[in-house]
Amino acid sequence: MKISLDWISQYVDCSDVSPETVANRLTMATAEVEGVETLVRALDGVRIASVMSVEPLNGSQTFVHLQCGADQFTTVCGAPNVRVGMKSAFAPAGVHIAGGHVVAEQRVGGRFSQGILCSSDELGMGGGHFGIIELPESLGDGVALANLIPPSDTLLEIDNKSLTHRPDLWGHYGFARELAAIFRRPLQPLERADLSTYDDLPPYPLTIDDPEDCPCYSCVEMAGLTVAPSPLTIQYRLHALGQRTFNILVDLTNYVMLELGQPMHAFDGGLLRAVRVAPFGALGNFTTLDGQERKMVPEDLMIWNKQEPVALAGIMGGLNSEVNKHTTILLLESANFKDARIRRTATRLGIRTDASQRFEKQQPPINTKVATERFLHLLQKTGMQPQVRSRFTSVGALKGEVRRLKIPTNFFDRRIGNPIAPEKITMILSALGFEAEVTGGVLKVGIPPFRSEKDISLPVDILEEVTRINGYDNLEPKMPDFSVKTIAFNDQLR
Repeated sequence: MKISLDWISQYVDCSDVSPETVANRLTMATAEVEGVETLVRALDGVRIASVMSVEPLNGSQTFVHLQCGADQFTTVCGAPNVRVGMKSAFAPAGVHIAGGHVVAEQRVGGRFSQGILCSSDELGMGGGHFGIIELPESLGDGVALANLIPPSDTLLEIDNKSLTHRPDLWGHYGFARELAAIFRRPLQPLERADLSTYDDLPPYPLTIDDPEDCPCYSCVEMAGLTVAPSPLTIQYRLHALGQRTFNILVDLTNYVMLELGQPMHAFDGGLLRAVRVAPFGALGNFTTLDGQERKMVPEDLMIWNKQEPVALAGIMGGLNSEVNKHTTILLLESANFKDARIRRTATRLGIRTDASQRFEKQQPPINTKVATERFLHLLQKTGMQPQVRSRFTSVGALKGEVRRLKIPTNFFDRRIGNPIAPEKITMILSALGFEAEVTGGVLKVGIPPFRSEKDISLPVDILEEVTRINGYDNLEPKMPDFSVKTIAFNDQLR
């Protein structure tokens, strides 16, 4: 898994710490960093342009007229998504794009091409080569892209195996919290919408037929939406991590997943009437978002629109309910599925997705609500004013309560070997999001609901949290403390 330090910087300032130091301290305290990569974007000379007209040429190529501030250009484009009215990134002749290529003027199919419309890959942003990048309409024609996007980013490659017991670390905010504790920096709060505002609205029709494999399912319906390109910040952060971008509604589900570790799914709400979570129940086929027909078995868990399956639970949505350019109503899913169920189905079908990897780590159920609050806040921040049509509807236990432990303070001294002051213990735990107070030789700990029960439930788990942040290299090696006595021989036994 990759972590963007640019994204992390939104929540904790480590700008005065080298990436190598960050990687080393994370490896020693949290999870193994396998590599440090610098992403350099090719943005110099690239400008924002509006597509004024598109004329078909031979094959898939088109002849495009562009407005780029006060200048006009023409180009021959083979991208399937070019259309009149869209804004994209234009590299005129002489501009260096990713891979060391220099854009040149040329004649293609008898037409004069003065530059190229760029994909995110051609700009060195990542995200793949699936067509030209589509930019928000609010951006001005002719503006230099280098003024809007950071020229570089540093990516940390995290060893997935070292995160198996830490579902909270499958998103950037979890790592920001770790870095804040490690370097003793303040952590910026996560801005979220207040879902209680909509408590008077009716619930969305929702039932769970298999509570063992789906302990918690949450959703909210909203209308009055338009399918538009995502803001630049969301686009370049997703691209840096190798993610494709589609539109604001789909991109936000991926953005929140990579931020919090909680997968979400966006359904076209106009196609759904009621949600039911239940096994497939028979042998059959189901077509997923990638257009592939999957062979299902009875125990595979599905999301149903009453009697019609619309998603392979925890793995991939269905082609029959995807968000498209005509979508105005959104049903936002934020669910919790049993790790073993998702792992078995994903392994059998050979389609382990970003979502399934996170569900396999058993995300805490409260994340379904936190992620929904975050999604709605980010959507409103783009300028959209969604008309929320249902309350936050949740079936199953959210488990949002703080879990309590009482631990004698000498528990730490006996096991660590050298004492750690109670004040330092509470400081470390507070920095990690725990409640911590020492009274009368007893440490009272409140375990936050975003930490998995499989991860934190015993006093030794708290001991590990304190020791790793304090630094394993701060442990003083000592021989075991015991007394040596002369052996008393047993004459009878001899």
